[in-house]
Amino acid sequence: MGKFNPPHLGHLHLIEQGAALVERLFVLLCDRPDQSIPVELRRQWLEDVVPANVSVLVTPDDLPAANEPWALRALEVLPEPPVLAFTSEEWGAGWAALMGAEHVMVDLERTAFPVSGTAMRADLRANFESLVPSARAGLARRVVVIGAESSGKSTLAEGLAAELGTVWVPEHGRWYWEGRRYLGDQSWSSDEFVRIAHAQRRLEADLARKASRGVVVADTDALVTAVWHERYVGSANPKLDALAKGWVPDLYLVCRPDFGWVQDGTRESESLRDEMQASMEQRAHASGVEVVVLSGPHEQRLAKALAAIDAVTEFEELI
Repeated sequence: MGKFNPPHLGHLHLIEQGAALVERLFVLLCDRPDQSIPVELRRQWLEDVVPANVSVLVTPDDLPAANEPWALRALEVLPEPPVLAFTSEEWGAGWAALMGAEHVMVDLERTAFPVSGTAMRADLRANFESLVPSARAGLARRVVVIGAESSGKSTLAEGLAAELGTVWVPEHGRWYWEGRRYLGDQSWSSDEFVRIAHAQRRLEADLARKASRGVVVADTDALVTAVWHERYVGSANPKLDALAKGWVPDLYLVCRPDFGWVQDGTRESESLRDEMQASMEQRAHASGVEVVVLSGPHEQRLAKALAAIDAVTEFEELI
């Protein structure tokens, strides 16, 4: 029983220890209107990571902080009286006894995972690695690096991830292009670009589960894919435009191509670089997302980008 606001690895350890000893385990998730993370999100994050024999039940957090009322509430909510009650709290034995259950203490000293909900809420960024993977993905700030060919965006995206010790999302469209480059027919269909955008989004969601320092850095998103659609198909795609508007990040880092075009073995749009860059910048500024434009040497870009990321990952203290 608890708020799980947000769910962290200590919570998961408690649940897994209990689930290993019983046929059915119930987690009572307490909901109060002023809690900063909606209960539905917390429920989803827990259900994503708990073992198959665990059920998450939501109950209002409307009782005094005392064992007796919460024992009565548990007996009302649970489908049957519990046999065992698992906690990592001193009050657990009294709560269990009032329900007629045997108390099982799990890691009272927090040695397995030295983290608490109070510490998480006070400084989420510093404790981000202690969140369960689903909560990491849900709470991480998304930073997307964009720019035309040979603008330094991939180098910057990977450099930022290395500097921050977090994940970065490579450009799926490049992999796709390299996979089909030896075909005799080099024409492109609109459907290919839509699928590239969806695949980029799925890759980002998967990697976000490993995010550190509260941030995921992505090389490209649907906005860039929409510009490439215009380049190869010759027109806009309403589906891609809708995806770009619906999947907005927390920050766009725009890399200016203020150096000579460099061939890396696959690039082929040198003559269109400025035109495509202008289109990407226009779309980014129209998105309503914060935009930081980067130019100059890599070290200068990196420093400015890190300062911008630091600002967007200043999480407010959770309640």
